[in-house]
Amino acid sequence: MLKYAIVVIGYNRTDNIKRLLESLKSANYSSDNVPLIISIDKSNNLDVEDVANDFIWPHGQKIIKTYPERQGLRKHILACGNFLKEYDAIAVFEDDTFASPAFYNYMKQAVEFYKDDMNIAGISLYSHLWNVNANYPFIPQSSKYDNYFLQFAQSWGQIWMKKQWFEFVDWYNENSISMEKDPDVPEYVTGWSDKSWLKYHIKYCIKKKKYFVYPYQGLSTCFNEAGEHCLLRDDVMQIPMEYNLTKQYQFLEFCKKNDGISYDGFFEREDLGENIGIEDEYLTVDLYGTKTPKLAGEKKYLLSSNTYNYKIIKSFERVMRPIEMNVIYNMAGESIYLYNTEQQNFNKRTRNFANEFKYFHRIHGHTRIIVKLLKSMVIEKVKLILLRFKI
Repeated sequence: MLKYAIVVIGYNRTDNIKRLLESLKSANYSSDNVPLIISIDKSNNLDVEDVANDFIWPHGQKIIKTYPERQGLRKHILACGNFLKEYDAIAVFEDDTFASPAFYNYMKQAVEFYKDDMNIAGISLYSHLWNVNANYPFIPQSSKYDNYFLQFAQSWGQIWMKKQWFEFVDWYNENSISMEKDPDVPEYVTGWSDKSWLKYHIKYCIKKKKYFVYPYQGLSTCFNEAGEHCLLRDDVMQIPMEYNLTKQYQFLEFCKKNDGISYDGFFEREDLGENIGIEDEYLTVDLYGTKTPKLAGEKKYLLSSNTYNYKIIKSFERVMRPIEMNVIYNMAGESIYLYNTEQQNFNKRTRNFANEFKYFHRIHGHTRIIVKLLKSMVIEKVKLILLRFKI
């Protein structure tokens, strides 16, 4: 019988950890005995430890882990992986996340299904509705399954499994000295601060061709509040959650990946080649336009929203959602281009960012686009002023 535990990660935010703990307490555990581990990094706020000590956990043993010295975000979270020496799987929540009451039902079914699959690096409870690399909304294509695969590790509610986690740790111990720019890894990710542990898990997924299991309907959400990795609160990462406590999930086997839906580390759809008569090994997909020119030009064919001086074989409009459906259903237009990178050709076209913004943000009329852009610029300017004067 598999052993599960829940790990809550705290530092100095009292209200946040209270909110998270109450959400976990209210979840459905079907009378299972589930240990709760509250891991608190050393800070000047002893109230966090008081919250942990006073919190009543009616679903099993409560364990409080503290540290005599400050660990820092990366070291602290990676250390929590050591709890897997005692458990087969742990659900990990940082203190700015919130759990669906149905998360444990999903956890048990997902772990049972994927526990021996080494193509899987972890299981996400969160479901992305935002492509963080492109700073645009993200919609995964649905299928007959309840999950899809994404080559992007998760930190806003995730499940780590014993064998898969310690394989990552072995890689991390050899590759954790620094994170340099790498064309295979989104620049947005490599640019994160040294406090980030997640960027290493994401790079691991990309380099070792591992995937996270993602639910279409999230089992956690994120407040993304000011803290170690975020200067100001941003509600864009809030998502709707699953509330069906007894749902029976139909999971996609990795060996049948082409029967379902999968995305690479840039949130780009995989296995699109058959829709345009090109083998996937010769095709780079860059519909969001975030891959570097070096990476984009590596293969003979390139499908991209960026403009390049390569020969254009075919072009598509950007009207259907998800974005890849424009290619799948052959929506002719001038927004996405299929290039032959082995043939040069001067293209006068330029990337139409106004139409792109309108498409992703579903804005009607150019006036509204301009107004929203101006408002965004003003807001960003105010944020910079506040940060500069530490208001």
